[in-house]
Amino acid sequence: MDPEDGREKARVNLADDPSNGAMVQMDLHLLPREILLEILSRLPITSLIHFKTTSHAGYDLITDPRLPPMFRNQGCSRRVRKMDPPQHSEVNNLVGSCKGLLCLSFRIIGGSSVSHSLLIYNPFVGDAVRVPPANRFLNQLEVFGFGFHPRTGQFKVVRIVWYEKIMAVVDPALDVEEVDDESMVQVFTVGKTEWRNQGAPPPQLTDEIGPPEALVEGSLHWVTDVGMDGDGSIFGIISFELADEVFEEIPHPPCPQLVSREYSLSVLNGCLSAAGFVDAVHFDIWVMKKYDVKESWVKQFSFDPCFRRGWPNFFTVICALKNGEILLKKEDSSLVSYDPVENRFKTLQMSGLPNLFQALPFLPSLFSAKATMNLQL
Repeated sequence: MDPEDGREKARVNLADDPSNGAMVQMDLHLLPREILLEILSRLPITSLIHFKTTSHAGYDLITDPRLPPMFRNQGCSRRVRKMDPPQHSEVNNLVGSCKGLLCLSFRIIGGSSVSHSLLIYNPFVGDAVRVPPANRFLNQLEVFGFGFHPRTGQFKVVRIVWYEKIMAVVDPALDVEEVDDESMVQVFTVGKTEWRNQGAPPPQLTDEIGPPEALVEGSLHWVTDVGMDGDGSIFGIISFELADEVFEEIPHPPCPQLVSREYSLSVLNGCLSAAGFVDAVHFDIWVMKKYDVKESWVKQFSFDPCFRRGWPNFFTVICALKNGEILLKKEDSSLVSYDPVENRFKTLQMSGLPNLFQALPFLPSLFSAKATMNLQL
């Protein structure tokens, strides 16, 4: 074989940005593998996925286990992309997002209760793993959380389930039973095969809560009613630490007007954030600069959203953008960015966005769901 022919086959054109046609030419056989991986880690993920399909050499490089931790999380375009998870027809809920992996739930209706099937999915790599089904109970209501703890290096799914337990049959002829309300916390460590029971949730986590709203420092967080004062309920923060699998009450912001009503949680620049209306006009965003330290709460933003209509807390904070703006989701399922420097709002127009949707922060990655979880579909 002509050496030049072999060299040509090892040369790959990789689009830096497929939308504008800019190209980077890589002569694979001339560069050490470590340098090739470093180059690839700096490119947009859309280019890497394209590169994966160009040749056997490209596939070999993209699937190198050393590449995902090096990936720089280059952003993608603002186009709305539709991605269909395998083997399921309709996603019921986005449970969570972590390290480029999504945990999705699919509703299963049967018998006297509703249960859910869970899938962990990387929409860019395209692979997924199923979470084994958890126990089903009488008239159950369940919520899920998904996260990763950096100390253990483990992904975990947390399930809180409320259900009815038959205590005694009072009258078999009339089908009358004595039942009691029960609750349970179950944890699934991804890569294992079974759910583990971790006792009952704390009394503050009732069946009125929703899924956890923020993953910070390896802990999932909920806002819930934690007590009373002279003016009514006090809303606080309950966390579930994924390494030791324990619940804890986290100090809430020192803002009586905020915590006297239910507020929302998010993650801003890696810190736990709490946000909500403190009166009929002002919307405040507090940030906990040092995790689990009450004195580190600071009010970082306070503004009057001039577009506001109706009941307070009608929009939530999604994340901080690279340009310093804050991404918000309105109750009518539109996205708005707030520029704190100019004190200005801008409605984001995104082609292909559905009328109703959930929104959560997501950083694309090359982590393979199968490889990371050590599970098979």
